Amino acid sequence: QARSAQAASLVAPSLQKSPAQRRGNQPVGGARSMPYIGLFMKAEMENIEKIEFPEDTDWTLDVGQAGGVDKRERVTVSMKEEVEIPNSKGTANFVVKFEGSKAGSTMNVVTVTRKTDVKALKNQTLNEYSGGDFSPIAVFDCRGMEPTRWYPVGPCKVTAADGGKVFEDVDLTDAEGDGWCEYDDTNDQPVGITGLKVEFRVLK
Repeated sequence: QARSAQAASLVAPSLQKSPAQRRGNQPVGGARSMPYIGLFMKAEMENIEKIEFPEDTDWTLDVGQAGGVDKRERVTVSMKEEVEIPNSKGTANFVVKFEGSKAGSTMNVVTVTRKTDVKALKNQTLNEYSGGDFSPIAVFDCRGMEPTRWYPVGPCKVTAADGGKVFEDVDLTDAEGDGWCEYDDTNDQPVGITGLKVEFRVLK
């Protein structure tokens, strides 16, 4: 599912930090490590109340081998997909066998419930960003791999402030560059999202 380097360049890598980069390029763990990794975002929003991502969003990511150098670009991970894990009775939302690995590496989109014992997610609402500092919008259960880049192609839903217009099927790619701009004709005001930044964080 890898795409060309040109396609991968759609998102400015300098604005995104992988778990390895945040740890000084130390791997999450061995080939079968099992951390939860959160996708956090923040952005400057003009006359915007919130950005929402459907629970069954197709997350477009670059992923890397945990403790290795192999990678895959622009893969799609969605809770709608169930893929059989080789030599196992289990399934996962995404499975890949990296070069040199004896077993397949897996990734699942995590649905947070009251039983989810992750301190970083206490009082947090996934699949939604309402402004301010970095907030988690998705969590992935990663075994043998980790996400390194997110392509914010959506589609997401953007709601203007003060009961304004709702914009469907929004692609936020422009929000990392010149900005995503529209016009809220309900409140007769411009709306925009700029300065989109992303971090992946190992959650505990």
